[in-house]
Amino acid sequence: MPKHIIAMNCRINELSENHQVTVIHLINHLASHSFIYQVHAMNRIEKIATENPYVDDIPGFEKLTKDLKEDG
Repeated sequence: MPKHIIAMNCRINELSENHQVTVIHLINHLASHSFIYQVHAMNRIEKIATENPYVDDIPGFEKLTKDLKEDG
C-alpha cells in the first residue's frame, strides 16, 4: 500500500497521555473496520470536531461559561 505524508499542525501533545492513547485506539479501531463504517464514524466525529462547548446544545453536556474577568 502506498504511503503518503500529511503535514498539518497537531496538538496531540497537549492532551493527557491517556487521551492520546484513546485517540490512537480510535484510529486503529477505524482502520480495522469497513469503509462504510469508517464513513459513518467519521461523520459523527466531524460533528464533535466542530462543536462549540460555549454556545452549542450538546446532548449530555452542560454548556461551558467563560469568566470575562480572566481576560483582563
